[in-house]
Amino acid sequence: MSNSNNKLDYSVILVEPKIEGNIGAIARLCNNFEANELVLVSPLVNHLTTETRNRAKHSITYLEKAKIRKSINEIRDDYSILIGTSAKAGKTYNVLRQPVYPWNLEEIIVPTDCKIGLVFGREDRGLSNDELELCDFLVSIPTPGQLRVLNISHAVAIILYVFWKKSTDIEIINQEEISSTYKERKLLISLFNKITDSLSYEEYRKPIVKHTFRTVINRSFPSKEEIHSMIGIFKTMLQQNIDFSNGD
Repeated sequence: MSNSNNKLDYSVILVEPKIEGNIGAIARLCNNFEANELVLVSPLVNHLTTETRNRAKHSITYLEKAKIRKSINEIRDDYSILIGTSAKAGKTYNVLRQPVYPWNLEEIIVPTDCKIGLVFGREDRGLSNDELELCDFLVSIPTPGQLRVLNISHAVAIILYVFWKKSTDIEIINQEEISSTYKERKLLISLFNKITDSLSYEEYRKPIVKHTFRTVINRSFPSKEEIHSMIGIFKTMLQQNIDFSNGD
């Protein structure tokens, strides 16, 4: 449903939405900012009620064509990149909630063949850690007031604006550079994790190192060729049983 002139392919994914008005307002935002589609994961209300239609105004098509799915697992492979969102930015002890911020998205170079899913959690409790584990990285919107949590439709508006703006002045990667898939990045990250586990290194730091590597890889949008180059060297290191504990 996105405009053919739109340079980025991004969809809005709502997890267990339960307020009809929010769904309708977000459908309208999808139209405002030319999102590709609206996906509802286990919605707790009917998304085609009079309330949702009234809030959607002239964007009812996004409601009528919304995809209904049971879980994020079900759609994970449909997207090159899944970007989770949360009002709860974590501290160092919760590496899954170490966020980037909307202004950081301006610095990311996105391949034109990259299909992006923007995942928004439940109105009352956001995304679980298991759901965040399926996302490639997390975006958080800080607010200075006492009320630190935005209404979900407001958060969607901010993130969609950033992506729409980015689509107007994006630095396009050469079309010959095909972006890597989620499965390819997952393989690379699993190899890195095995190497990390082989190191003589403080155990409590390993999850942080693993998450940092995963975030850097996912935020850099590496090409298929770049990913396979790293996969090759990591596999070689593991196959040759290199003694990683030797610091010499």
